[in-house]
Amino acid sequence: PVKNRSKQAKNMSASDKSKVEVWTIATVFRFTYPRLDINVSKMQNHLLKSPFCVHPKTGRVCVPIDINKADDFDPFSVPILPQLMEELDSFQETEGKVVEFEWEKTSLKDSFGFFQNKVLAPMCSDLKRHEKDQAEQRAAIAGDF
Repeated sequence: PVKNRSKQAKNMSASDKSKVEVWTIATVFRFTYPRLDINVSKMQNHLLKSPFCVHPKTGRVCVPIDINKADDFDPFSVPILPQLMEELDSFQETEGKVVEFEWEKTSLKDSFGFFQNKVLAPMCSDLKRHEKDQAEQRAAIAGDF
């Protein structure tokens, strides 16, 4: 039986060989790739959210998470709008500390810090490096060293 299969494989057209090769990938993709309903694909409020946006129904804030701590993340512990408003009001009344940004008065402080250190700072650094490289290239082309 194995010899017959090997003869069949040798006699297959290129098109059929391609179909056989793609079959395993297509099968894995079909049964493991997440399925999305139609509303997820066409409704804007179902799409992936940007950091710190608010879910329209639950009022929960979308916070960035450290991938190294993903197993410890509890999606039900993220702040909701009424909680944030209460934190802002109580901070102004009880603590009276001077802060640079309003978010520093809320439970979003750690999330903002993480976002600034792990996302924004590296992006700014890359942008500055890219701008410096471009300036050096323009200077080299113009002969302005």
